[in-house]
Amino acid sequence: MPTLLTILGARPQFIKAAALTRAIERRVDLQWEQIILHTGQHYDSQLSEIFFEELNIPRPEFQFTLKSGERTARMIEMTTGISEVIAKVKPDAVLVYGDTDSTLAGAQAASELGVQVIHVEAGLRSFDMEMPEEINRIATDKISSILIAPTVTAIKNLTNEGIDGSHLTGDIMHDNALHFTKGLAVSKAQSVLLTMHRPSNVDSTERLKSWIDSIGGWCCSKNIKATFPVHPRTKKSLEKLYGTLWSDTLREKNIHTIDPVGYIELLRFIKISSLVITDSGGIQKEAYSCETPSVVIRRNTEWVELVHAGHTVLCPEPAQLSETADSQNGRDIDVSDLLYGNGNAAEDILEIISNELS
Repeated sequence: MPTLLTILGARPQFIKAAALTRAIERRVDLQWEQIILHTGQHYDSQLSEIFFEELNIPRPEFQFTLKSGERTARMIEMTTGISEVIAKVKPDAVLVYGDTDSTLAGAQAASELGVQVIHVEAGLRSFDMEMPEEINRIATDKISSILIAPTVTAIKNLTNEGIDGSHLTGDIMHDNALHFTKGLAVSKAQSVLLTMHRPSNVDSTERLKSWIDSIGGWCCSKNIKATFPVHPRTKKSLEKLYGTLWSDTLREKNIHTIDPVGYIELLRFIKISSLVITDSGGIQKEAYSCETPSVVIRRNTEWVELVHAGHTVLCPEPAQLSETADSQNGRDIDVSDLLYGNGNAAEDILEIISNELS
């Protein structure tokens, strides 16, 4: 029975793992055994533990408690720990998802030990080297053995970089969004789901205040309520900015804050909203899957198909928020264009892995 060591460390990776886990359970003929390693990159229970509970992901056999909050030291911790687990488990391959520090640490550890690396979401590019995620993506693709690309654009990016032999499957996150919203009958209301967590938007209190003022001003002018699940990183900056009454201050701007929610509840919020405002890579795509238009408060996106199709609009500066929100709010989104596949990417990925490693 072949063994797959799956490296997880952040919210999007837990969600992606749910789709592949379902495929492994369905395709018993392929006889894959999956061992999960949780790097501890996201240690907050609301950002990790809840996903194991609600998505029926197997509990990790290995989980780290990272000692350092500094990125370089944390990378060393993760890479060292993953190397020790690989030596113990001796997997046939190590699978990494996306573009987090856990992704790169897992790929580096496996590569150094001569174990094949499978990169799911290979070839995505924002072409913004100031983003740590961009560096992680490029480095991981360079050392991966099996590259699983979700889009034609991702395939082209890899080819342009001299990396051939990648596989086009569609997007595994799209699989999940369709799976967990199947049969969910909701009607859209004039409301907004807001998420912000990127350092470029929330670490500077001045920058964060500009976004809050712009989003709140637009919501008040339209008499629209925004629901804002607050990431722990963002909460720290909001407390610095507004003090202990930060939540009351935002409520006055029609921005209603809540604790982080699980994946299925988040999909429900996306599904019922008329607009999503986000700086998340995953949530802009989940908005598409839930047929909700989005405004991405960044200067670029890895998911360029969404912009080209008009499903999302980039908004790099707070001063542009009102115009972009007006242009997107309540637009019709048609997923029949199959930008990210038909919902069967996970099974295709499992077939590819089996064929490549046989």
